[in-house]
Amino acid sequence: MSQVANSESTDEVRSDSSAARVARFLAGSIFGIAFVVLCFLMLTAALKGPDKVTMDGVTLNAGLVPGQKILDRRLAVGDIAPDFALNQIGGGNPVQLSKFTAQQGKVVFINFWASWCQPCRDEMKDINDFYLAHKNENVQVLTINYREDEATIKSFFKDNNLIMPVVLDTEGKVAGGYKATAFPESYFIDKTGVIRELKNDISGANQSSALTRTEMEQKLQTTLAATK
Repeated sequence: MSQVANSESTDEVRSDSSAARVARFLAGSIFGIAFVVLCFLMLTAALKGPDKVTMDGVTLNAGLVPGQKILDRRLAVGDIAPDFALNQIGGGNPVQLSKFTAQQGKVVFINFWASWCQPCRDEMKDINDFYLAHKNENVQVLTINYREDEATIKSFFKDNNLIMPVVLDTEGKVAGGYKATAFPESYFIDKTGVIRELKNDISGANQSSALTRTEMEQKLQTTLAATK
């Protein structure tokens, strides 16, 4: 009986050992495949280079416009808003902040967001309603998506019946220039390019909250009044 028991025990050990080897092989294979895919994506991005924006026959890297001073602190009311040039989703005309402010004399409401951010999701309908209410006025709404692919953005907009303009901060350079660390962050910029109202994570605690429609209207009126 003892020999039979020992034989069964040995078989179980061998079986466990074989299962462990298979498990280690599968785990290693999965890790190896994931590593190769990651390297491929990184190489593809590197070979592609930065996104380009072409306006008025001039081609720039998408992001912050060169030749301007970028503050090394969090932005505040009274600061000059960093100028940027970004592509619109779906191949629409590229946009540049200063073309709306300095050239067209518009108030610009910019909002940094991402679909994975719950406060961003909470305020999107109000931003869309604000856009619809003021799109025929001297007011420009620009929602700046942070580093998401177009398929994700389009799906989110379709599911929520949103139509306001979206520009793509695919490398996060504009968010970096605005020191946006917690989404959503919103800025109301007057026709001279000065930030007149904002809602951002001024505490530095990486916490932010949704902007209400009432707040949007109040901030717009303050911005308009500042440049009368």
